[in-house]
Amino acid sequence: MPEQCLTIDGCNPSNWDSPDVFENMIRGGVSAANATIAIWEEFEETVDETARWHRRFRERADEVLHVRGADDVVRAHREKKAGIVLGWQNISPMGNDLDRLEAFHVLGIRIVQLAYNIRNLVANGCLEPNDDGLSLFGVRTVQKLNELGILVDLSHVGDRSSLHAIEVSEQPVAFTHTNLREFFDSPRNKPAELVRALVAKGGVVGANAFPQFLPSGFDADITEYVDGLERLVEVAGIDHVGIASDFCEGRDQGFWPYLGRLHGTLPHFDIRVPDPNPVIAGLTGSTDMPNVAAVLRERGYTETDVAKVMGENWLRLYRAVWRD
Repeated sequence: MPEQCLTIDGCNPSNWDSPDVFENMIRGGVSAANATIAIWEEFEETVDETARWHRRFRERADEVLHVRGADDVVRAHREKKAGIVLGWQNISPMGNDLDRLEAFHVLGIRIVQLAYNIRNLVANGCLEPNDDGLSLFGVRTVQKLNELGILVDLSHVGDRSSLHAIEVSEQPVAFTHTNLREFFDSPRNKPAELVRALVAKGGVVGANAFPQFLPSGFDADITEYVDGLERLVEVAGIDHVGIASDFCEGRDQGFWPYLGRLHGTLPHFDIRVPDPNPVIAGLTGSTDMPNVAAVLRERGYTETDVAKVMGENWLRLYRAVWRD
């Protein structure tokens, strides 16, 4: 049996207070995950949440490792720990003050998404009916993130804002968790031409296992997930595709109405899920991550290519952007 690949989860918004989440990562050989620590939270709330994470890193140092650079991912893989990349799914924690990004970088934030579904001061989200690209402030924000070495994420960002960010950024950027719109027509999935634009600048796209962004929805399985992953490979190339679980392990039903509120306050989007952690058959949590590699091998992918998709492509992008 092949040795466990270095595995990186491009985005995981699980409930990290749940005691099983880290254990599941370790059991599934997930060396690192982009852990969502902010979506609608503002500055003070995010500072408090970051402080809680630093306490976790101290108290659970035997099993959890704070990833500040690419070498930390390699260390987590070697030591069989759960490496955690602190990431945001919205720019809201900085408010209107770019200097706050410097403080958060010192605290270890390494991935920042420009918008979550709707418009903010920086960009338009993918569910906005009108998208005219980044604001002037948004352009400066991308430049600041580049300067600091924080990876720009565009997964929930609108098409024109995404293209604008790709063009403005001097560093490669990412769709940390999405699929191809031509595979399943959803505003949360990205059109092929946008994926090609991202790849042309050296970026990576993480194939998303969240069932609502697959053709069969909540009836999807790992076979369909890998079908979508292969479609991304056809467009982006084997060197620019990774995996992303979008798992919500340990969440309760209250999490979903919160996600659907405008800026976290005004009820708006009605998100209906059959279970607080919607998953697909064959990929029901981090413990099942080796199943993705197994399906790729069954389809004739070489060990080199399997390793790229499972984690090496993410690692290369992290090393380039974080400049460690």
